[in-house]
Amino acid sequence: MDGKSLFITFEGIDGTGKSTQVAILAERLRAFGFACVETREPGGTVVAEKIRELLKSIRAIRWSAEVEILLLTAARRDHVDQIIVPALKSGKIVICDRYLDSTRIYQGLSDSKIRAVIEDIHERIIGISPDLTFILDLSPCLALERIRGRGIDDRYFESYGDKIELLRQGFLDLAREHPERCLVVDASLPAAEIADIVYGEARKRCE
Repeated sequence: MDGKSLFITFEGIDGTGKSTQVAILAERLRAFGFACVETREPGGTVVAEKIRELLKSIRAIRWSAEVEILLLTAARRDHVDQIIVPALKSGKIVICDRYLDSTRIYQGLSDSKIRAVIEDIHERIIGISPDLTFILDLSPCLALERIRGRGIDDRYFESYGDKIELLRQGFLDLAREHPERCLVVDASLPAAEIADIVYGEARKRCE
């Protein structure tokens, strides 16, 4: 099916079901003839995945926000060059699990100066922003319950502690700042209901 290229991202705290919804959306769009590329951040390329491993391995150490921003920017630039831009130029739909908004929140939430640096670096070095962002919203308690129920390492919540609620609110604030791009979806709904909401909005943007 012919259609315009589209860059879609999924954001939110861990445990909200982003990866699941990325996969469902891609499958449903492909079923209707749309060409889709599924990817994630940090990651998506060999170089970016190595940086992802590095960032995860030192999460307990908590490098400075500035160091993390530089590493994430390097990963993102390679990701954009190798995956995102080529796919968009060929008329495909790119569906990404996390992108710039996660950097804005996780590295920039506590310091407006850092947030300004993130915006400046993105404008100067990356330059590509999503057309549509789904912010999956869920209480930290429910998110943690889901993560533990899947047998997944929950050190993410331990490392951020009481800041998780601030991170959640940060994503909601972003949605208010960018209403033309961001759609908040209640992640406590059944996955099938979330998928219907997501697919409906994506199809509107694809046509």
